[in-house]
Amino acid sequence: MTRLLALAILCATVVACGPVRPLTDSEVYSFCLMGGSMVDDTCDSEQDICNAYRDVVSMPYPGLNPCLDACNAAYERLIRVQYVGNCFSRINNGQDLCIQYCRREYPKP
Repeated sequence: MTRLLALAILCATVVACGPVRPLTDSEVYSFCLMGGSMVDDTCDSEQDICNAYRDVVSMPYPGLNPCLDACNAAYERLIRVQYVGNCFSRINNGQDLCIQYCRREYPKP
Protein backbone atom coordinates (compact mmCIF):
# COMPACT_ATOMS: atom_id res chain seq x y z
CA MET A 1 0.00 0.00 0.00
CA THR A 2 2.85 2.39 0.85
CA ARG A 3 4.51 1.75 -2.52
CA LEU A 4 1.26 2.44 -4.36
CA LEU A 5 0.83 5.73 -2.51
CA ALA A 6 4.45 6.73 -3.22
CA LEU A 7 3.99 5.88 -6.91
CA ALA A 8 0.79 7.95 -7.09
CA ILE A 9 2.53 10.94 -5.51
CA LEU A 10 5.47 10.58 -7.88
CA CYS A 11 3.18 10.43 -10.91
CA ALA A 12 1.25 13.49 -9.75
CA THR A 13 4.49 15.39 -9.21
CA VAL A 14 5.81 14.54 -12.67
CA VAL A 15 2.56 15.63 -14.33
CA ALA A 16 2.39 18.84 -12.28
CA CYS A 17 5.96 19.79 -13.21
CA GLY A 18 5.43 19.33 -16.95
CA PRO A 19 5.03 22.18 -19.40
CA VAL A 20 1.91 24.27 -18.85
CA ARG A 21 -0.29 24.84 -21.86
CA PRO A 22 -1.62 28.33 -22.55
CA LEU A 23 -5.15 29.19 -21.53
CA THR A 24 -7.68 29.80 -24.26
CA ASP A 25 -9.77 32.95 -24.43
CA SER A 26 -12.84 30.84 -23.56
CA GLU A 27 -11.10 29.49 -20.46
CA VAL A 28 -10.16 32.99 -19.33
CA TYR A 29 -13.81 34.02 -19.72
CA SER A 30 -15.21 30.92 -17.97
CA PHE A 31 -12.72 30.99 -15.10
CA CYS A 32 -13.38 34.70 -14.68
CA LEU A 33 -17.11 34.05 -14.35
CA MET A 34 -16.53 31.24 -11.85
CA GLY A 35 -13.92 33.07 -9.78
CA GLY A 36 -14.10 36.01 -7.46
CA SER A 37 -15.47 36.11 -3.95
CA MET A 38 -18.86 35.60 -2.41
CA VAL A 39 -19.27 39.39 -2.32
CA ASP A 40 -19.58 39.24 -6.11
CA ASP A 41 -22.99 37.60 -5.84
CA THR A 42 -24.43 41.09 -6.21
CA CYS A 43 -22.15 42.03 -9.12
CA ASP A 44 -24.41 42.57 -12.11
CA SER A 45 -21.57 43.34 -14.54
CA GLU A 46 -19.58 40.12 -14.36
CA GLN A 47 -20.19 39.21 -18.01
CA ASP A 48 -19.02 42.65 -19.16
CA ILE A 49 -15.94 42.40 -16.98
CA CYS A 50 -15.04 38.90 -18.14
CA ASN A 51 -15.72 39.84 -21.77
CA ALA A 52 -13.24 42.72 -21.43
CA TYR A 53 -10.51 40.32 -20.37
CA ARG A 54 -11.48 37.79 -23.04
CA ASP A 55 -11.11 40.56 -25.63
CA VAL A 56 -7.60 41.28 -24.35
CA VAL A 57 -6.44 37.67 -24.59
CA SER A 58 -8.05 37.23 -28.02
CA MET A 59 -5.54 39.64 -29.54
CA PRO A 60 -2.04 38.62 -30.66
CA TYR A 61 0.89 40.43 -29.02
CA PRO A 62 4.55 40.68 -30.00
CA GLY A 63 5.62 39.45 -26.56
CA LEU A 64 5.00 39.20 -22.84
CA ASN A 65 5.23 42.86 -21.87
CA PRO A 66 2.69 44.16 -24.42
CA CYS A 67 0.28 41.43 -23.32
CA LEU A 68 0.73 42.32 -19.64
CA ASP A 69 0.29 46.01 -20.49
CA ALA A 70 -3.03 45.19 -22.18
CA CYS A 71 -4.21 43.26 -19.10
CA ASN A 72 -3.28 46.16 -16.84
CA ALA A 73 -4.95 48.68 -19.17
CA ALA A 74 -8.18 46.65 -19.08
CA TYR A 75 -7.98 46.54 -15.28
CA GLU A 76 -7.49 50.31 -15.05
CA ARG A 77 -10.35 50.94 -17.48
CA LEU A 78 -12.72 48.66 -15.56
CA ILE A 79 -11.82 50.22 -12.22
CA ARG A 80 -12.34 53.76 -13.56
CA VAL A 81 -15.57 53.12 -15.40
CA GLN A 82 -18.16 51.83 -12.99
CA TYR A 83 -17.36 48.43 -11.66
CA VAL A 84 -15.67 49.12 -8.35
CA GLY A 85 -18.25 48.34 -5.62
CA ASN A 86 -19.39 44.74 -5.52
CA CYS A 87 -17.43 43.71 -8.61
CA PHE A 88 -13.95 44.53 -7.36
CA SER A 89 -12.90 40.92 -6.73
CA ARG A 90 -14.24 39.91 -10.16
CA ILE A 91 -12.04 42.59 -11.75
CA ASN A 92 -9.03 41.38 -9.77
CA ASN A 93 -9.72 37.74 -10.65
CA GLY A 94 -10.03 38.63 -14.33
CA GLN A 95 -6.73 40.50 -14.23
CA ASP A 96 -5.03 37.53 -12.55
CA LEU A 97 -6.32 35.20 -15.29
CA CYS A 98 -5.27 37.64 -18.00
CA ILE A 99 -1.75 37.82 -16.56
CA GLN A 100 -1.65 34.04 -16.26
CA TYR A 101 -2.65 33.79 -19.93
CA CYS A 102 0.16 36.17 -20.95
CA ARG A 103 2.80 34.35 -18.92
CA ARG A 104 1.81 31.02 -20.43
CA GLU A 105 1.40 32.28 -23.99
CA TYR A 106 4.58 34.39 -24.02
CA PRO A 107 7.06 32.74 -21.64
CA LYS A 108 10.33 34.51 -21.03
CA PRO A 109 13.17 33.03 -23.08
